[in-house]
Amino acid sequence: QHRVHRCHCRNPPIRGTRILPSLLPAAPVRIMDIVAEKAFLEKQGVYDHIGRIVDRVVAEKPTDAQGLVEVLSRLVKESAAPPAPKDGETEESLKALEEHVKKARELDKLPETEDGEVTICTVPDFNEEAEMFASAGIGLGETESYKVMCSLRNMAAKKQELNKVRFWGKVLGTDADYYIAEAAGGDGGEAEEGEEMDAPGTGANTFTYFYTTDLSGSWEQLPHIKPSQIVAARMIKRLLTGNPKAKVITHPFFDAPEEVLLRAQIARISADTVLCVKGVLIEDEEGGEPGPNEEFVMPPASELLSRKAWTHMVPHILNNGRTAHKELPDQEEDPQGYAAAKEEQEADPPMKLLRGLDEDGLQWVVKQTGDTALYKSLADGVARSNAVTSVRCLTWPGAVCIAQKTSYANLYIGYGLRAGERDFFPPAPPDVQDEPVDPGEVPEPQGTEEEEEQPVEEE
Repeated sequence: QHRVHRCHCRNPPIRGTRILPSLLPAAPVRIMDIVAEKAFLEKQGVYDHIGRIVDRVVAEKPTDAQGLVEVLSRLVKESAAPPAPKDGETEESLKALEEHVKKARELDKLPETEDGEVTICTVPDFNEEAEMFASAGIGLGETESYKVMCSLRNMAAKKQELNKVRFWGKVLGTDADYYIAEAAGGDGGEAEEGEEMDAPGTGANTFTYFYTTDLSGSWEQLPHIKPSQIVAARMIKRLLTGNPKAKVITHPFFDAPEEVLLRAQIARISADTVLCVKGVLIEDEEGGEPGPNEEFVMPPASELLSRKAWTHMVPHILNNGRTAHKELPDQEEDPQGYAAAKEEQEADPPMKLLRGLDEDGLQWVVKQTGDTALYKSLADGVARSNAVTSVRCLTWPGAVCIAQKTSYANLYIGYGLRAGERDFFPPAPPDVQDEPVDPGEVPEPQGTEEEEEQPVEEE
């Protein structure tokens, strides 16, 4: 039998029970001691450490848990300790990595405002295009392609005036690489005063181009190009550095920063290498610019192996840096100017916009990869091939156009240099050196005349 304790509390204990020590009058003092001791253990980190040891024992259920207490304690300490920096890692490199991760998270966020999601212009899914390019052995890789897609989406959300944005390519540099975006629509800016140039939206300035060296950063607009700058860019051969404001130190002299040289090379590459499948564009019956063919059907993959199945879709740039010659002056008022302009047009006749690969004077190679078998589509019942047809330009290494099923795309990844150009440019003559200082009279190093006249004594 259990002894019943007498208690003067409001709710007496039930008969036959035993009063715990924590319920005795001295309990509040003991509870305060336990709380203080627990706080001390938590401050020293012992309380959490023992808790993690117990959790590990319960999770792993070792045979000799008591004998492995010291081992488990050491393992828990090693897992809880921060990883030691690897060789070559410094505090600055870790901070740079942390900043890179922060930018990557911001890059992956969907653009939105206080009212909700932002409506952006047409942006082709570069991830799908990257899969086609990868099938042909070209591209940036899955991770970088996804970053490009997110960066283009964020840029299009900030520039609401644009109608369409596509990834033009990547121009490699010595210190940093340029990512280029091609945009259509918007005001395009105003033409600079002075030299006559193609107005924004026409000729070599049909599209507006943006660049960035960091996909997590902002996109900056490149200036519109002038004919004289294209002519000057043809006379030099220089690798880009990745700094758009850097001086272009070369011979002949290039009177503009690197961003102008970059824009000139983009205009030259686009005019020579941007292609489409024949029939995508049709000429206007009234003599206007070619427009999209609504009745176009992608030909079979076997027909795309011929160079005749491809055409250019960007105006050709003449030797004077323009896409079209100026109007001839009046022959009676200016006979000499008329003769010079007439001679220039005859020496460099303009090419059609929809010109074939056999008419441009460039070197091309057409290849096909993948499964060439035909599979009937359940959607429209048309038999198509999964093969990828790629058209590479050997004159501009890095430029390629691919087609698969009903899609085609253009991409450039290279140094922005044309193949076959001369590698040596004669440097400017050095500065004329100053005349040396006259040291005055100096003694003859071979001796004086008196010493030479003295006879030699015989031994």
